[in-house]
Amino acid sequence: MRRIHALSTMGDVFTTVALAGSLFFSISPEAARSKIELYLLLTVAPFGLVAPFLGPLLDRNRSSRRTIIASSLLIRAILMFFMATDIKSLLLFPEAFVVLVASKSYMIAKSALVPDLVDGATPPQTLHRLFKRANSGPAANPALVGVNSELSLLSAIAGFGGGALAAAILKIPHLGAPWVLRSAVIIFLLGVIQLRHLKIKRSARAVPSMRQGEPADEAQERPTHRSPQSVLLAAAAMSVLRGSVGFFTFFIAFNLRRNHAPTYYFGLILAASALGSALATALTPKIRRWLVEETLLISALGLEAALGVIGAAIGSRSIEVAIAATIGFVASSGKLAFDSLVQYNIQPAFQGRAFSRFETRFQLAWVIGGLIPTVVVLPLPAGDLTLAFTAIVAATSFSAGRRAMRMA
Repeated sequence: MRRIHALSTMGDVFTTVALAGSLFFSISPEAARSKIELYLLLTVAPFGLVAPFLGPLLDRNRSSRRTIIASSLLIRAILMFFMATDIKSLLLFPEAFVVLVASKSYMIAKSALVPDLVDGATPPQTLHRLFKRANSGPAANPALVGVNSELSLLSAIAGFGGGALAAAILKIPHLGAPWVLRSAVIIFLLGVIQLRHLKIKRSARAVPSMRQGEPADEAQERPTHRSPQSVLLAAAAMSVLRGSVGFFTFFIAFNLRRNHAPTYYFGLILAASALGSALATALTPKIRRWLVEETLLISALGLEAALGVIGAAIGSRSIEVAIAATIGFVASSGKLAFDSLVQYNIQPAFQGRAFSRFETRFQLAWVIGGLIPTVVVLPLPAGDLTLAFTAIVAATSFSAGRRAMRMA
């Protein structure tokens, strides 16, 4: 699964670089706005198709998840070939739409498949008593966080390397975006080939480990799937984190272009975001030993709010690099925590439906976040304050919701 996920991510990055080269950087910011708005709206539409049909299909049996992953890779490989010839045609948009449907289908199927990749053994609870009071409430299996983190780290590495390679191909004379897409054909086909090596472990579904001194019969009585309500509460916080990614992506892109920033600033922003994501995937499993998933989400919102306030106070272009790294960190860390909550607290027979529904909500949040700076021109301090304000409101609401759920 690791190699498949890395190849899928790299192929998606190649697609993004090719489309960005033709839809954003090749024209003026004013002309780019209408195309970006259309692209943002197109990214939501796939979930309208995916959610009603893909969820029940994923929940039918474990083999269906593997089939959907294979179909997604193959469909993207075929469409990359056609998009390479239609890069300047209106056919590019419906083709890109189908690619988005296939890509989102893969992500949902991958998330639903992760619990089947985890062994039954659960890592021992560490520092539990020290943080018992602060972290009381539903939690997930730390092993799930570790597997999600490993896949996310591979995704970050593949995305960074793939982005650099795709950008190099894009700049080569007589190659450009068409050959970036043709290269993606090979990448996706390699992913299909790697499916032969995908091994599914026995489905353990993350039974909680027995605490020291706890009777065996009492540990067995604790339910495996503890609190679906906690997932709904966490989804609201995760929506804000995903919306922040969309907002900051287009806010900083238009701001840099509008102010004629040097090209290397775009590279610094991308590198900082990738570094933040990579650090999140490396550190989140370690942080999980101290904090449960809900506390991780609140901490992520708090960190985003703090950097937003600092950025607004400083008001310089350089601080945006640090904010980019922070957004990458908190969004990746939050997603690892949220996925683990779903994989642990939602019954296996409904996880496909759950991931379809939540990914639809998160993508809508990303699009709404991206539309705001696309439609409204915001200076740097105003944009940073917007990030801080939404994060503070979300963290406060999430904390209040957790308290109410514990008291219920």
